[in-house]
Amino acid sequence: MKLKEIARKANVSISTVSRIMNNQGNFSEETRRKVLEIANEHLKPGIAPPKPAGITYNIAVIVPGNSDFFDNDPSTSADLNHLKEEFEAYGHQVHIVKHGADLQSSPAYKLVGEEKMDAAVIFDPFVNEQLFEELERLNIPYLLTNGRTYKHNHNYIDYDNRKGAYEVIRYLHELGHRKIGILAGPKNHLVNLNRLDGCKDAFRDLKLPWSDARALMGAFDPAHGYEAVKQLMKEDPSITAMFTFNDIIAFGAMKGLAELNIRIPQDISLIGFDDLKLSEFMVPPLTTVRRFRYDISSIIVKVLTELIMNSNIAEVHISLKTELIERESCTGLASGRRE
Repeated sequence: MKLKEIARKANVSISTVSRIMNNQGNFSEETRRKVLEIANEHLKPGIAPPKPAGITYNIAVIVPGNSDFFDNDPSTSADLNHLKEEFEAYGHQVHIVKHGADLQSSPAYKLVGEEKMDAAVIFDPFVNEQLFEELERLNIPYLLTNGRTYKHNHNYIDYDNRKGAYEVIRYLHELGHRKIGILAGPKNHLVNLNRLDGCKDAFRDLKLPWSDARALMGAFDPAHGYEAVKQLMKEDPSITAMFTFNDIIAFGAMKGLAELNIRIPQDISLIGFDDLKLSEFMVPPLTTVRRFRYDISSIIVKVLTELIMNSNIAEVHISLKTELIERESCTGLASGRRE
């Protein structure tokens, strides 16, 4: 009998069966007894359980419960679609599960508790520590992506958003800009926090004064860019460069600056993040930071599969590079305007 059939009869995941039969993991006596009884009925004495290679796994991809996550950030949705397609190409079953602020009533928490998943990809940038604790308690392999934490050693595979943002500030500094406005994302969003940390790192290293008043947070949508750029330029007209935490925000900022009769790049330099296809067709073409979205999905699938099969892997920390794409929305600042 294959592990898949034992899992079906015991109403548990394949990885749960594999761990119990290899005397690994922390499972209830009832679950352990049920799996072993079914296995003993069908496995001959002295025959080792089959290896899980080639088996279809149940993968939970945990996303935020709010619809704005998908509606307002098309680059995020594209990442999720690529990831789902990659898992399915390997023959795995993917379950998109919503995760809410109230953990006890969250569908993701319920699925974890029922031990019906073999592994999880945490795609929720607002995730709380309780979910990690529950996954670790049940020995369910997981990978965090779409932002990462720095205070805890969670397994992650993600873009180096922190370094990508750092390079933006350094680039603008090299162009002569000293007064830089920042149009950031949602307050507790991991990607936003990573990019904000990168900006602060650069400001510190370049000995630029940091001002929270010049960093406005909001949704990853054009309305935020449109409204925030008007607010910033009204409060501080001396700003000579604007860094938006995604290209969508930059598109809104372009409209707001046009209504203020502020020219890009003659009066202000503008730079985004993500390198959406539309960005090179804007007027002027948008300077931005490129993420290689097709690469990360394949790496996540391969590494997560290895985590399921190999319990000897202690930690996974993989950062993917970003690349600054120079176009026509940024220019050097005349020395007379530097402050």
